[in-house]
Amino acid sequence: MSTPNIAKLNDYELLDSGHLKKYERFGSVQVVRTEPLALWVPEDEAAWDPDVIYTQDGREGTWKIKRDLPNPWTLSWNKLTFRLRLASFKHVGLFPEQAVNWEYLGRELPRGASLLNLFGYTGAASIVVAQHGIEVVHVDASKPAITAGKENQKLSRLETASIRWIVDDAMTFVKREARRAHLYDAILMDPPAFGRGPDGELWQFETDLVPLLRACQAILAPRGLLLVNAYALGFPAVAIEQAVRCVFPNASRIESIELLLRESSRRGFLLPAGVTVRARL
Repeated sequence: MSTPNIAKLNDYELLDSGHLKKYERFGSVQVVRTEPLALWVPEDEAAWDPDVIYTQDGREGTWKIKRDLPNPWTLSWNKLTFRLRLASFKHVGLFPEQAVNWEYLGRELPRGASLLNLFGYTGAASIVVAQHGIEVVHVDASKPAITAGKENQKLSRLETASIRWIVDDAMTFVKREARRAHLYDAILMDPPAFGRGPDGELWQFETDLVPLLRACQAILAPRGLLLVNAYALGFPAVAIEQAVRCVFPNASRIESIELLLRESSRRGFLLPAGVTVRARL
Protein backbone atom coordinates (compact mmCIF):
# COMPACT_ATOMS: atom_id res chain seq x y z
CA MET A 1 0.00 0.00 0.00
CA SER A 2 1.30 3.43 -0.87
CA THR A 3 2.11 5.99 1.80
CA PRO A 4 1.17 9.63 1.09
CA ASN A 5 3.99 12.17 1.22
CA ILE A 6 3.18 15.86 0.99
CA ALA A 7 5.92 18.10 -0.37
CA LYS A 8 6.73 21.39 1.37
CA LEU A 9 8.75 24.19 -0.20
CA ASN A 10 8.74 27.68 1.29
CA ASP A 11 9.10 29.29 -2.13
CA TYR A 12 6.33 27.26 -3.79
CA GLU A 13 2.55 27.07 -3.28
CA LEU A 14 -0.28 25.15 -4.85
CA LEU A 15 -2.76 27.99 -4.49
CA ASP A 16 -5.88 26.24 -5.83
CA SER A 17 -6.85 23.47 -8.24
CA GLY A 18 -9.81 22.07 -10.14
CA HIS A 19 -11.52 22.03 -13.54
CA LEU A 20 -8.47 20.05 -14.81
CA LYS A 21 -6.09 22.90 -13.93
CA LYS A 22 -3.74 23.90 -11.13
CA TYR A 23 -2.91 27.40 -9.91
CA GLU A 24 0.59 27.65 -8.46
CA ARG A 25 3.18 30.13 -7.21
CA PHE A 26 6.83 29.57 -8.08
CA GLY A 27 8.75 32.25 -6.26
CA SER A 28 7.11 35.54 -7.27
CA VAL A 29 5.40 34.12 -10.39
CA GLN A 30 1.87 32.72 -10.42
CA VAL A 31 1.20 30.00 -13.00
CA VAL A 32 -1.90 28.18 -14.27
CA ARG A 33 -1.29 24.83 -15.98
CA THR A 34 -3.44 21.98 -17.18
CA GLU A 35 -3.77 19.11 -14.70
CA PRO A 36 -5.73 16.01 -15.78
CA LEU A 37 -6.03 14.70 -12.21
CA ALA A 38 -7.77 17.81 -10.85
CA LEU A 39 -11.29 16.44 -11.38
CA TRP A 40 -12.93 18.62 -8.74
CA VAL A 41 -14.16 22.23 -8.64
CA PRO A 42 -11.71 25.00 -7.65
CA GLU A 43 -12.27 26.75 -4.36
CA ASP A 44 -12.29 30.21 -6.01
CA GLU A 45 -11.34 30.24 -9.69
CA ALA A 46 -12.61 33.81 -10.04
CA ALA A 47 -9.72 34.94 -7.83
CA TRP A 48 -7.05 33.39 -10.03
CA ASP A 49 -4.70 36.06 -11.40
CA PRO A 50 -1.77 34.26 -13.04
CA ASP A 51 1.26 35.81 -14.66
CA VAL A 52 1.43 33.00 -17.20
CA ILE A 53 -1.02 30.33 -18.43
CA TYR A 54 -0.37 27.00 -20.13
CA THR A 55 -3.14 25.54 -22.27
CA GLN A 56 -3.09 22.25 -24.13
CA ASP A 57 -4.89 21.03 -27.24
CA GLY A 58 -4.03 17.40 -27.95
CA ARG A 59 -0.29 16.69 -27.49
CA GLU A 60 0.78 20.27 -28.11
CA GLY A 61 0.53 23.14 -25.68
CA THR A 62 1.18 26.87 -25.61
CA TRP A 63 2.16 29.44 -22.99
CA LYS A 64 0.42 32.79 -22.70
CA ILE A 65 2.46 35.38 -20.79
CA LYS A 66 0.24 38.03 -19.22
CA ARG A 67 2.97 39.87 -17.31
CA ASP A 68 6.72 40.09 -17.73
CA LEU A 69 8.59 37.37 -15.85
CA PRO A 70 11.62 38.14 -13.68
CA ASN A 71 14.97 37.59 -15.34
CA PRO A 72 16.33 35.38 -13.97
CA TRP A 73 13.26 33.63 -12.56
CA THR A 74 14.47 31.52 -9.63
CA LEU A 75 13.18 29.44 -6.74
CA SER A 76 15.09 28.75 -3.53
CA TRP A 77 15.09 25.60 -1.40
CA ASN A 78 17.37 24.90 1.58
CA LYS A 79 20.05 27.40 0.51
CA LEU A 80 19.96 26.11 -3.08
CA THR A 81 18.78 28.12 -6.09
CA PHE A 82 17.11 26.77 -9.22
CA ARG A 83 16.39 28.75 -12.37
CA LEU A 84 12.91 28.32 -13.83
CA ARG A 85 11.89 28.66 -17.45
CA LEU A 86 8.84 27.94 -19.58
CA ALA A 87 9.39 24.68 -21.43
CA SER A 88 7.39 22.33 -23.61
CA PHE A 89 4.80 19.97 -22.15
CA LYS A 90 3.95 22.50 -19.39
CA HIS A 91 7.22 22.11 -17.47
CA VAL A 92 8.90 25.03 -15.69
CA GLY A 93 12.19 23.31 -14.84
CA LEU A 94 11.36 22.01 -11.35
CA PHE A 95 9.00 19.42 -9.86
CA PRO A 96 8.19 20.59 -6.30
CA GLU A 97 6.57 17.28 -5.30
CA GLN A 98 10.04 15.70 -5.52
CA ALA A 99 11.21 17.58 -2.41
CA VAL A 100 10.22 14.56 -0.28
CA ASN A 101 12.63 12.40 -2.30
CA TRP A 102 15.40 15.01 -2.08
CA GLU A 103 15.09 14.91 1.71
CA TYR A 104 14.93 11.11 1.75
CA LEU A 105 18.11 10.70 -0.29
CA GLY A 106 19.90 13.23 1.88
CA ARG A 107 18.99 11.16 4.96
CA GLU A 108 19.64 7.70 3.53
CA LEU A 109 22.91 8.17 1.65
CA PRO A 110 26.14 8.71 3.59
CA ARG A 111 28.77 11.20 2.54
CA GLY A 112 30.91 9.70 -0.20
CA ALA A 113 28.15 7.43 -1.54
CA SER A 114 27.49 7.33 -5.29
CA LEU A 115 24.18 8.12 -7.01
CA LEU A 116 23.19 7.56 -10.64
CA ASN A 117 20.38 9.90 -11.65
CA LEU A 118 18.70 8.68 -14.85
CA PHE A 119 16.35 10.97 -16.81
CA GLY A 120 17.70 13.61 -14.44
CA TYR A 121 16.22 16.65 -16.26
CA THR A 122 17.54 19.97 -14.91
CA GLY A 123 19.31 18.46 -11.94
CA ALA A 124 17.49 19.42 -8.73
CA ALA A 125 17.91 15.97 -7.14
CA SER A 126 21.53 15.76 -8.27
CA ILE A 127 22.36 19.14 -6.76
CA VAL A 128 20.53 18.46 -3.51
CA VAL A 129 22.38 15.20 -2.82
CA ALA A 130 25.72 16.59 -4.03
CA GLN A 131 25.30 19.23 -1.32
CA HIS A 132 25.58 16.35 1.20
CA GLY A 133 28.88 15.14 -0.21
CA ILE A 134 27.41 12.43 -2.44
CA GLU A 135 29.09 11.69 -5.79
CA VAL A 136 26.53 12.04 -8.60
CA VAL A 137 26.41 10.89 -12.20
CA HIS A 138 23.54 12.72 -13.91
CA VAL A 139 22.25 11.36 -17.23
CA ASP A 140 19.69 12.96 -19.53
CA ALA A 141 19.14 12.72 -23.28
CA SER A 142 18.50 16.46 -23.60
CA LYS A 143 21.52 18.73 -23.99
CA PRO A 144 19.47 21.84 -22.98
CA ALA A 145 18.42 20.05 -19.76
CA ILE A 146 22.06 19.27 -18.96
CA THR A 147 23.00 22.90 -19.65
CA ALA A 148 20.24 24.04 -17.29
CA GLY A 149 21.47 21.61 -14.64
CA LYS A 150 24.98 23.01 -14.81
CA GLU A 151 23.53 26.51 -14.45
CA ASN A 152 21.57 25.42 -11.37
CA GLN A 153 24.75 23.98 -9.86
CA LYS A 154 26.48 27.32 -10.37
CA LEU A 155 23.51 29.33 -9.01
CA SER A 156 23.58 27.12 -5.91
CA ARG A 157 27.31 27.83 -5.45
CA LEU A 158 28.21 24.14 -5.64
CA GLU A 159 30.72 24.37 -8.49
CA THR A 160 33.14 22.10 -6.62
CA ALA A 161 30.53 19.44 -5.83
CA SER A 162 31.01 16.05 -7.49
CA ILE A 163 28.46 15.95 -10.34
CA ARG A 164 29.21 14.45 -13.77
CA TRP A 165 26.74 15.78 -16.34
CA ILE A 166 26.25 13.32 -19.23
CA VAL A 167 24.11 13.60 -22.37
CA ASP A 168 23.15 10.02 -23.18
CA ASP A 169 20.34 7.53 -23.56
CA ALA A 170 19.56 5.96 -20.17
CA MET A 171 19.55 2.33 -21.32
CA THR A 172 22.69 2.78 -23.41
CA PHE A 173 24.53 4.35 -20.48
CA VAL A 174 23.44 1.68 -17.97
CA LYS A 175 24.56 -1.15 -20.26
CA ARG A 176 27.91 0.58 -20.78
CA GLU A 177 28.40 0.92 -17.02
CA ALA A 178 27.55 -2.79 -16.60
CA ARG A 179 30.31 -3.72 -19.05
CA ARG A 180 32.67 -1.61 -16.97
CA ALA A 181 31.46 -3.34 -13.77
CA HIS A 182 30.82 0.13 -12.31
CA LEU A 183 28.56 -0.06 -9.26
CA TYR A 184 26.42 2.67 -7.66
CA ASP A 185 25.16 2.87 -4.09
CA ALA A 186 21.87 4.34 -5.32
CA ILE A 187 19.97 4.74 -8.58
CA LEU A 188 17.23 7.31 -9.08
CA MET A 189 15.13 7.31 -12.24
CA ASP A 190 12.25 9.50 -13.39
CA PRO A 191 11.34 8.10 -16.81
CA PRO A 192 8.87 9.90 -19.07
CA ALA A 193 5.91 8.31 -20.81
CA PHE A 194 7.67 8.63 -24.15
CA GLY A 195 10.98 9.99 -25.31
CA ARG A 196 13.97 9.69 -27.60
CA GLY A 197 17.65 9.50 -26.82
CA PRO A 198 20.26 11.79 -28.40
CA ASP A 199 20.74 9.31 -31.26
CA GLY A 200 17.04 8.66 -31.78
CA GLU A 201 16.75 5.78 -29.29
CA LEU A 202 13.07 5.17 -28.49
CA TRP A 203 11.78 5.09 -24.92
CA GLN A 204 8.25 3.97 -24.05
CA PHE A 205 7.41 3.64 -20.38
CA GLU A 206 5.14 0.59 -20.41
CA THR A 207 7.46 -1.55 -22.55
CA ASP A 208 10.90 -0.29 -21.49
CA LEU A 209 10.64 0.14 -17.71
CA VAL A 210 11.22 -3.51 -16.79
CA PRO A 211 14.15 -3.97 -19.24
CA LEU A 212 15.79 -0.86 -17.75
CA LEU A 213 15.26 -2.18 -14.22
CA ARG A 214 16.86 -5.48 -15.23
CA ALA A 215 19.84 -3.64 -16.71
CA CYS A 216 20.21 -1.71 -13.45
CA GLN A 217 20.56 -4.99 -11.51
CA ALA A 218 24.12 -5.25 -12.77
CA ILE A 219 25.22 -1.82 -11.52
CA LEU A 220 23.38 -1.44 -8.19
CA ALA A 221 25.68 -2.28 -5.29
CA PRO A 222 24.77 -4.85 -2.62
CA ARG A 223 22.45 -3.18 -0.07
CA GLY A 224 21.97 -0.44 -2.68
CA LEU A 225 18.98 1.89 -2.92
CA LEU A 226 16.64 2.23 -5.92
CA LEU A 227 14.04 4.98 -6.45
CA VAL A 228 11.64 4.84 -9.39
CA ASN A 229 9.43 7.87 -10.02
CA ALA A 230 6.31 7.54 -12.14
CA TYR A 231 3.88 10.19 -13.21
CA ALA A 232 3.79 8.91 -16.79
CA LEU A 233 0.31 7.91 -17.96
CA GLY A 234 -1.02 7.94 -14.40
CA PHE A 235 0.16 4.43 -13.51
CA PRO A 236 -0.88 3.51 -9.94
CA ALA A 237 1.73 2.82 -7.28
CA VAL A 238 0.97 -0.90 -7.13
CA ALA A 239 1.79 -1.33 -10.84
CA ILE A 240 5.24 0.23 -10.46
CA GLU A 241 5.88 -1.55 -7.16
CA GLN A 242 5.10 -4.97 -8.62
CA ALA A 243 7.37 -4.30 -11.61
CA VAL A 244 10.19 -3.53 -9.15
CA ARG A 245 9.38 -6.62 -7.06
CA CYS A 246 9.63 -8.88 -10.11
CA VAL A 247 13.11 -7.60 -10.94
CA PHE A 248 14.37 -7.31 -7.34
CA PRO A 249 12.55 -10.17 -5.53
CA ASN A 250 15.18 -10.34 -2.78
CA ALA A 251 15.00 -6.67 -1.80
CA SER A 252 14.95 -6.27 1.97
CA ARG A 253 12.38 -3.47 1.79
CA ILE A 254 10.14 -2.07 -0.93
CA GLU A 255 7.69 0.77 -0.32
CA SER A 256 5.40 2.86 -2.49
CA ILE A 257 5.17 6.60 -1.81
CA GLU A 258 2.29 8.65 -3.16
CA LEU A 259 3.53 12.16 -3.90
CA LEU A 260 1.02 14.89 -3.09
CA LEU A 261 0.80 18.67 -3.17
CA ARG A 262 -1.53 20.39 -0.70
CA GLU A 263 -3.48 23.51 -1.63
CA SER A 264 -2.77 26.55 0.51
CA SER A 265 -6.47 27.38 0.16
CA ARG A 266 -8.81 27.13 3.15
CA ARG A 267 -10.02 23.66 2.17
CA GLY A 268 -6.48 22.30 1.65
CA PHE A 269 -7.30 19.77 -1.06
CA LEU A 270 -4.56 17.29 -2.03
CA LEU A 271 -3.38 17.00 -5.63
CA PRO A 272 -1.78 13.67 -6.66
CA ALA A 273 1.60 14.29 -8.26
CA GLY A 274 2.89 10.82 -9.05
CA VAL A 275 4.36 7.92 -7.13
CA THR A 276 7.81 6.79 -6.07
CA VAL A 277 8.78 3.19 -5.38
CA ARG A 278 11.76 2.88 -3.03
CA ALA A 279 13.62 -0.43 -2.82
CA ARG A 280 16.50 -1.28 -0.49
CA LEU A 281 18.47 -4.36 -1.54
